[in-house]
Amino acid sequence: MHIHIKGNGECPETDDATLHYGHRAISTTDGLADYGPIGTSLTTRGDTSPASALAVDRFPSTGTFHYSRTIQLTSDVAQQVRADNAVVVIHGIDYNHNGKYDNVLGPSELNPALPQEATAPALCGPLD
Repeated sequence: MHIHIKGNGECPETDDATLHYGHRAISTTDGLADYGPIGTSLTTRGDTSPASALAVDRFPSTGTFHYSRTIQLTSDVAQQVRADNAVVVIHGIDYNHNGKYDNVLGPSELNPALPQEATAPALCGPLD
């Protein structure tokens, strides 16, 4: 989960999807023009900077979860939120509905040690 900034302040649409291992899906990089790079990592503990983007051990994993944490946004991120140019993206989608993140979409373009399902955007919403 991240706050993305400095894109178009929008969420990707279906026409942003590309083929990943023969399956039409939206990857993180497919949506970058819409939502921009990471401004804040919504981790469960520790660092919340973009450097924690792939700290998968500090993000909620599969299933239902409740996220509550007080964090301080950088002035840059706060400015982008005020300018309606920030979105929250929750990553991780079980594309083939088998209860786990596997390689049905191939490896993530962000880190090939992770499956694409783990890093693909699942939910997105603009911050107003």
